[in-house]
Amino acid sequence: MKLRNILAIAGKEWRHLRRDPRSLALLFLLPAMMLFLNGYAIRLDITDAPVGLLQESIDRDSNELASRIEASGAFQVVRHFADRKALQQAISRHQVWAAFVIPHDYAQALAQRRAQVQLVLDGMDSNTARLVRNYALQLVNDVAQQRTGTAGTIDLQFRTWFNETNESRYAIVPGAIVQMLSVVGALMTALTIAREMESGNLVMLRTTPLTAAEFLLGKLAPYFIVGMIDALAAVAAAVYLFQVPLRGSLLDMCLVSALFLAVVTVQGALISLVAGNQILASQLVQVSTFLPSFLLSGLIYAIANMPLALQIVTLIVPARFYVTLTKALFLKGAPLSVLWLQVVALLIALAVLALALARRAARLGLAR
Repeated sequence: MKLRNILAIAGKEWRHLRRDPRSLALLFLLPAMMLFLNGYAIRLDITDAPVGLLQESIDRDSNELASRIEASGAFQVVRHFADRKALQQAISRHQVWAAFVIPHDYAQALAQRRAQVQLVLDGMDSNTARLVRNYALQLVNDVAQQRTGTAGTIDLQFRTWFNETNESRYAIVPGAIVQMLSVVGALMTALTIAREMESGNLVMLRTTPLTAAEFLLGKLAPYFIVGMIDALAAVAAAVYLFQVPLRGSLLDMCLVSALFLAVVTVQGALISLVAGNQILASQLVQVSTFLPSFLLSGLIYAIANMPLALQIVTLIVPARFYVTLTKALFLKGAPLSVLWLQVVALLIALAVLALALARRAARLGLAR
């Protein structure tokens, strides 16, 4: 083994990296992005969690507990409910993560050391529900300790909606479909078109009667069809294999899956035309699709618990809206008329990406 030979090969590889500044930039960008997202997006604590409060009686003890909830750094009371119907609507629309119910006999029961407080949780995100429950239990125990000298004199009754057994797979399995569609839509599409660019086949299109739109639609159509088959298979597996209830319409689920698949397929095609080769295309797909869909979509970590700057960044992540749609359709049975905002966001993303793809194709001379 000769050091001279090793240095010669290393020098050759370094020159290759210098000729490909995009790949070199990704070598620094990807680790930095991983560190930034893991440091800021992943939080296993609760701060300013949006909650609601239903106070059925107005007295000194009830007001004291309500004030402690409002002053807690873990919770932010964003709604005060007049009745349980309003509470139910707020949780169904995911306007609050949970709601405290202080019953009408709370003060009398507290004097007898048998007070109860109810906590209604939105179980659509089981991890967040567990965190909210633990923080609420700690708060109630602190209040009981100060008022009676015994932590257990206030009993916090939990009730979890839309995921009564608090199974984590109820929240993870529906949202995980986004990962599968991203592989079929973004990655496979990016690699196949990048392969055509590497082999020089795209240059030959200028001598054929094909237009850029015909070529791109022809390339994307098979992956879209395969992706829809995979989506239906994933829904069937979620329902029959993992026992996750599909409370919404199967047609609505197919429609939103087709819309999201169209978004990531066009995104993959755009990435391939920008990258020009398969290696760079696969790297760009990971940075722009896989990492955001895992960390910034709400699949695992609640978006509302992230810093405000990252919450704004998530608005350009299409997976965020699809995860919200799948969870709401599976666990809440919400109709698309309630989820129209997420649908519109995906339509806007599709229009923007399609326009960018058309402009990139025209710049490369694919359009006639």
